[in-house]
Amino acid sequence: MTRITVVGAGAIGGFVGGRLLDVGVDIVFVEQNEAHVAAIRADGLRITGAQTLHVRPRALLPDEVDGELGCVLLAVKARHTADALATIAPRLAAGGFVVSLQNGLEEYRIADAVGADRTVGAALTFGGHYEGPGHVVYGGPGSLHVGELDGAVTERVERLGELLSLAHPASVTERIFSLLWGKSALGAFYFATALVDADVLDVLAREEYLPVLGELVAGVARVAAAEGVVLEPIDGFDPAAFVAGDAERMAASWESQRRYWRGLEARRTGVWRDLNVHRRPTELREILGPVLERARVRRLEEPLLERLFVLVGEAESGRIRSGYQALDELA
Repeated sequence: MTRITVVGAGAIGGFVGGRLLDVGVDIVFVEQNEAHVAAIRADGLRITGAQTLHVRPRALLPDEVDGELGCVLLAVKARHTADALATIAPRLAAGGFVVSLQNGLEEYRIADAVGADRTVGAALTFGGHYEGPGHVVYGGPGSLHVGELDGAVTERVERLGELLSLAHPASVTERIFSLLWGKSALGAFYFATALVDADVLDVLAREEYLPVLGELVAGVARVAAAEGVVLEPIDGFDPAAFVAGDAERMAASWESQRRYWRGLEARRTGVWRDLNVHRRPTELREILGPVLERARVRRLEEPLLERLFVLVGEAESGRIRSGYQALDELA
């Protein structure tokens, strides 16, 4: 692979692109935040948190992109996918492809825009946040899997796995949608914790709320099953256990989440930051929306997921305040 275009220089794109640039990969960033681009051009990109790095990449605004694009790492918020694809799709080279380093099931949308054969899936659980112009924070390690949408293990995806491993340990999977749907199931529980003004570990310590959080996970897993997707565990968290009602596997899954969050510098989710720090819309519609849409198509009733969708929307608009009362209502 020659030049890599990273679209989105926020927490994920900034960290991955910055790490790759630091080891000599030819990277160019495309970012719509004008202040962020100006700061990167003036003084480079700083990464702090679990790792510290200062690099000086080339950074472009979307209307400054020209020429053909080869490998594109798409790392924008899911609500900005359509805008990003408007820049990417017309310029994607014949052999070019888009890798989604995003939350949700954006691979379906990307494939609709550029073709399934030019789309590569990625499921990642490391994160961070945008601190300010020219500065992103890396929250700590997680996992990273990449895979072709049809499950084939191609030379392209193997080379991509090797490339991304230069930034964060990565592996190739034949079951990328199993992992993506599994991450969406985990995401349902994260949306619920974001309604509480407390660290995720504090929420997990409240045993009385684990049944309702687990039922949110099970709801997504049931929709995935109806879609013919068998879910894969995510960092030891097994969504299928919550459908089966397997107490031992559920307990092990919650413990895996406790270990995961104890290993991070961040203590709260990006959803919580959207609601309480940035005061902006979350990725609710892009992550839970497609799950609920498929549930309706399959004639599945998932009222708890529907209610969560409403509550997060009310939190976005400021109609409800943060607190355990939201989990009480779900329960």
